[in-house]
Amino acid sequence: MEYLKLVSIVIPCYNDKDYIEESVNSALSQTYQNTEIIIVDDGSNEATKKILSSFNHKKVKIITQENKGLSAARNVGIINSNGDYIVTLDADDIFENSFLEKAVPILNLKPDIGVVGCFSNYFIKRDKIIGKNCPTGGNIDSFLFRNNTMASSLFRKKCWYDAGGFDEKMKKGYEDWEFWISVTKQNWEVFVIEEFLFNYRKKENSMLQITNLLYEEENYYYVLNKHKELYTRDFDKTIDFLQRRTLRYKSNELKRLSSVDYRLGNMVLRPLRFFKKCISSLFAN
Repeated sequence: MEYLKLVSIVIPCYNDKDYIEESVNSALSQTYQNTEIIIVDDGSNEATKKILSSFNHKKVKIITQENKGLSAARNVGIINSNGDYIVTLDADDIFENSFLEKAVPILNLKPDIGVVGCFSNYFIKRDKIIGKNCPTGGNIDSFLFRNNTMASSLFRKKCWYDAGGFDEKMKKGYEDWEFWISVTKQNWEVFVIEEFLFNYRKKENSMLQITNLLYEEENYYYVLNKHKELYTRDFDKTIDFLQRRTLRYKSNELKRLSSVDYRLGNMVLRPLRFFKKCISSLFAN
């Protein structure tokens, strides 16, 4: 029956022993009940495997593999899924109970829409919300220069096939954004429910924070080159985007150089630099 289509909830898990139970429970607690839950153990440690072995529910299936990264784990889960609709859930994030109940009918009734997201809360603990994200969805033009829906959006399995799956070469973040670009360039639309139905956990030293610090430029370079036909088509917008990023970096660098911490650090290190210079000159002679 159209309105009872199976939804496959794919949960990649890598060393998430402290959070995986809460995430799985949020999947099991969905008011839309025609679901299956596929946990992909992506080479987790023994402590996490012990938690996973405790799950005993007819809806839950666990697949174990060596560590291959988030994109590969998602793809394996989807390959082994039975649902027409898919949603990926990171093992430390949480759905509100009514997300699928509100998202599934949109895909049922609107054949041009391939993806349904919602607004998200950023949290540390469930009772401590530290931020909000209100994306707008849209078509390919809405995704060229930013990720415009949440990672755990509901999508048709056909979208995954059309996009060629999650890019397994991307192991340093931004795989969600690239996937939505690949989906929307196939003329699928993304709809966003304007309700806070998803909770994204912000952790110290999280993947997103590390990505932003270390691999942001590398990821942008990869995405822009992979989809270069899109960015050359809108060349003026691409130049404007890159220019704004350059100006932002310059502004941040000026703030850093003028900060009290930077100046104080220079004062502390100045004698050490002088000493190092003297030692180098002594040995040079």
